[in-house]
Amino acid sequence: MSGPTNGSVPSAGFGREWSRREFLRLMGRTAGFATLAAGPLEIADACAMSGPGRAEAARPRIGGHLTEGAPTDVSQLTPYLAADTFSVLVAGLLFEPLLSSTANGNFIPQLAAEVPRPSADGLTYTFKLRKNLKWSDGVPLTSDDVLFTYSLHWDPKYRAVNSPHRQEFETHVQSMAAPDPDTFVVRTTNSYAPFLTNLGGPGALGIVPKHVLGSVDPKAINTHDFNHNPSVVNGVFRFVRWDKGQQIVLARNPSYWAGRSNLDQYVYKVLPDAVTVATQLKTGEVDMGTIVESLVDDVSAHRDTLSVSQFDVPSIDLYAYQMDQSKPAARFFSDRAVRQALVYALDRQQMVDALYFKHATVATGPIPPIQSWAYNKDAKPRYDHDRARAERMLDAAGWRMGPSGVREKDGVPIAFEVLAAAGSTVREGMIQVMQQQWAEIGVKCTPRPIQVPQLINQVTNLRTFDMFVLGLTFSQDPDQSVFWHSRNTAPGGFNGFMYRSRTVDKLLDDAVATLDREQRRRLYYEFQDAINEDVPAPILTSRKGFWGINNRVRGVTGGERGLGPYTQWYTRPWMKDVFVIDGK
Repeated sequence: MSGPTNGSVPSAGFGREWSRREFLRLMGRTAGFATLAAGPLEIADACAMSGPGRAEAARPRIGGHLTEGAPTDVSQLTPYLAADTFSVLVAGLLFEPLLSSTANGNFIPQLAAEVPRPSADGLTYTFKLRKNLKWSDGVPLTSDDVLFTYSLHWDPKYRAVNSPHRQEFETHVQSMAAPDPDTFVVRTTNSYAPFLTNLGGPGALGIVPKHVLGSVDPKAINTHDFNHNPSVVNGVFRFVRWDKGQQIVLARNPSYWAGRSNLDQYVYKVLPDAVTVATQLKTGEVDMGTIVESLVDDVSAHRDTLSVSQFDVPSIDLYAYQMDQSKPAARFFSDRAVRQALVYALDRQQMVDALYFKHATVATGPIPPIQSWAYNKDAKPRYDHDRARAERMLDAAGWRMGPSGVREKDGVPIAFEVLAAAGSTVREGMIQVMQQQWAEIGVKCTPRPIQVPQLINQVTNLRTFDMFVLGLTFSQDPDQSVFWHSRNTAPGGFNGFMYRSRTVDKLLDDAVATLDREQRRRLYYEFQDAINEDVPAPILTSRKGFWGINNRVRGVTGGERGLGPYTQWYTRPWMKDVFVIDGK
């Protein structure tokens, strides 16, 4: 792609001339799911799932394998370290939580025998485990394993463990106990509305074996071989091997509490890009996989061999400013006027039209529309595309156009680097559009794609970036403390852009401290306005989910336990009942 010497993309044809074919030629790489498994989101309405209407009534057949194509390798296979969605997906097939959920976000018991109710004072939750749970090596799975797993996220002894959930545990949990082998009790420090979502398990709290990891030094857990070669599991599948950059092979777990899976084998196949995922869906080389927006129509045309399921998802795409005052980029981004001006300069509707092929919506704030009761479509301020306003705001902030065509202040040009997932069709396209549209107002942005594991490490640990582009996928409850609260600026936390706001902290804390939904709604409306005003991480779009499924595969879609908004990544209660009609 040619352009001016400053590296920007010519703007004249972006909105009018980027055809599907050219977009694929220029950007055809991986699907846009370089997302963090960030936290909770509750759903109130049913998902809108569509497909060609295949009958799912065929008699289940035992045997065969399912291959899922994915545009990136995972980073971990253990749930206490998993932070990206694909790692959470695979870890969830190996290690199950206490609770799972239906496609639409209703809690269902998993390792727990039932969904617990809070005590009369709203502070104590008692989980009763299913009878006769066993690890894959035959050792009984008891409440001691649950207590050990939760301690990895909470106990000061395990503070060295790089859990992305530690701050939430330390803030909201007062005590834990395993009074008998079948009982696990958690007492919270105060009333905590999203307890079941955040601490009950559907997110990323798969139970791990104490008899394997309990004697490991806490500092060594982060690098233990078990994270890449989990020899003992409790999920529907057991680990076979991980050929990094190629595939992860899992096999049926004969000790699975719900009975043996229909499938002999599950293969997570690592592919180089979204085009390859779509191609191999069409050729039958993979049986299922996510479909990037630009390829939905193409894949949907192959109805003789494939079905396509689509539904609203609790996901947002955003970019985040470096807010750490010790970092060079903070000299630009610590000024709210600059942050706001850069948002006004972006034409997000053009992004939706050209990058997402209209399979997304321009976001109004941090809470996605699928979270209907907490979502505010009228959150303010709005950031409709207004280039002239952006230029006026930068002028007023002292960033004047320099002789090189880049704005300067006190001799310092406003120039920075933006990270995004390497090969992500949407994300790489997005950072090129951002580069182009910011160049038009005299702001120099240099795109830098990096691999997903490195991007996640930048966000949660290294934090040497100027800016990053990312997607967030939430689970049932609208609490987003895990991303925005200042306590999660701690190492390993998701607030790697170091945003701190007493106002936002209080709104988030107050919203989880009451069970009154109407009061929570008011607080989340205020939260959305506060984030929109501060724009530490501007929300660009809300997305949809698209999955291609080979017609030989049955049992994935349909019913409460089928594939849907809350069962695509964090938990898959449908996986045990999946089968292939050819038995291969």
